[in-house]
Amino acid sequence: MKNNKVVKSWGLSLTMVLAISAILSGCTTSNSTSGTSSPSAGASSGPAASPATPTGPAKVSMLNVYFSNTAPKADGPVVKETERIANAKLDITYVPFNVYSEKLNVTMTSGEMPQSIMVENPFITSVINGIRSGMFWDLTPYLNEFPNLKKYDKNILNNLAVDGKYYVIPRPRPLVRIGTIIRKDWLDNVGLAEPKTIDEFYNVLKAFKEKDPDKNGVNDTYGLMLYENGIPADIFAWFGAPNNWMVDKNGNFIRDVETKEYREGLTFLRKLYNENLINKNFAIVVRNEARKDLYNNKVGISIESIDAVVPFYYLQMADTKNKYTMTVSPPINGKSYATTGHFGGALIPKTSVKTEKELREVLRYFNTENSDEAKAEFLRISQENDKKPAAEQFNVDDLKNLITTDAIVYPTGTTDTDVMLKKRMIELADASVQDPSMGLISPTQTEKDAQLKTLLSDARAQYIMGKIDDAGFDAVVQQWKKIGGDQVAKELSELYKKK
Repeated sequence: MKNNKVVKSWGLSLTMVLAISAILSGCTTSNSTSGTSSPSAGASSGPAASPATPTGPAKVSMLNVYFSNTAPKADGPVVKETERIANAKLDITYVPFNVYSEKLNVTMTSGEMPQSIMVENPFITSVINGIRSGMFWDLTPYLNEFPNLKKYDKNILNNLAVDGKYYVIPRPRPLVRIGTIIRKDWLDNVGLAEPKTIDEFYNVLKAFKEKDPDKNGVNDTYGLMLYENGIPADIFAWFGAPNNWMVDKNGNFIRDVETKEYREGLTFLRKLYNENLINKNFAIVVRNEARKDLYNNKVGISIESIDAVVPFYYLQMADTKNKYTMTVSPPINGKSYATTGHFGGALIPKTSVKTEKELREVLRYFNTENSDEAKAEFLRISQENDKKPAAEQFNVDDLKNLITTDAIVYPTGTTDTDVMLKKRMIELADASVQDPSMGLISPTQTEKDAQLKTLLSDARAQYIMGKIDDAGFDAVVQQWKKIGGDQVAKELSELYKKK
């Protein structure tokens, strides 16, 4: 089990990442005063330096978000170590996440932007309009000159492409974070192993309901905890349903809810509901209330972000008398769903970076940051940070949100829990199914996305609870198609064929 000082940094990741959909108004400016070059990081795998190529620290100003109680300090380890490793001198304006979107819009409207701005979602209307209006540099022609900027996972680059071009330097995240988290002590008590198939998963749920896994002599437990009408999408992946959309042989987009595999997943969930293997209040209970069941001996399984939730539950144990080990099953039926693999990234405005010479200076920083040597250094300092007393540690999420590299996207510790989590995340990524609509911008979906999603998610809950039957669900799908679903499919298909 991870000790609390190690857990805290990863535990913060869940609430931070799920909280975000905003980006920038009260802000704290971090003006760095030194940028010592790192010998190893400076020797990036980019073009060799020549007399005409700058070799000193790259000077880069930046707008970035923070989620801690206070912004990282200019002379603190997050900024200073990044400057050392990436051979840079940074001037960072930090803005709290709850006002970041507002600040971003104001900054873009004013045209007075730093040399790079971090965005969580480059596909919001204001950013897309800015890209298409020529506000930001198209980096596509410069990738061969800065080869480390081509080293990102191709899926991530494609998911960030706008109209087939690359404007965003990725801030990578795991391709898959969602997994099946299980109380290991309950598995041992009922004599079962981590499930690898749907039938094994069902059998574990049944045992957790019927075989007194907490050994208290009372029938007071159940199998799978859900909340806020959120059904883990990976359950549908197990049945072979597409990741949101599938593309037929003619290039037409078909929504997951139109496939028999999706309906099989729904039928399975209704069975779990009818047999009291999931909580009856899943559609209305709030997350933090539902989660109490997992560390208060009521439920044995949760399907959530494993790198954040497992440490989060260990942290919660400090306030309870329960002490137990948690594990994560391999990809069930060998399937999972891939996400975008990024938390947005950096855009470079033309208003502040006016010439190609200035652009190359900024790209030099990002190119060095994603070199193999720099990545090894970021990993090293993160692992060293884990070993320090809690009071001396920096928040690793602050570092993850600053750097544009995948060096520390997986747990970096060496505990059994960290090793297990990293292994499972890699296995899940290897088994993942891509969403073919990633990076495609449908105007109708942009306009009606919330309405269309709510219609389907409400129908899903009603089906699981038995309030509508197959005909009723079919009727909702037809309504979805009529009010915009068919148009979204048409637009995505046209965009996909142009890729």
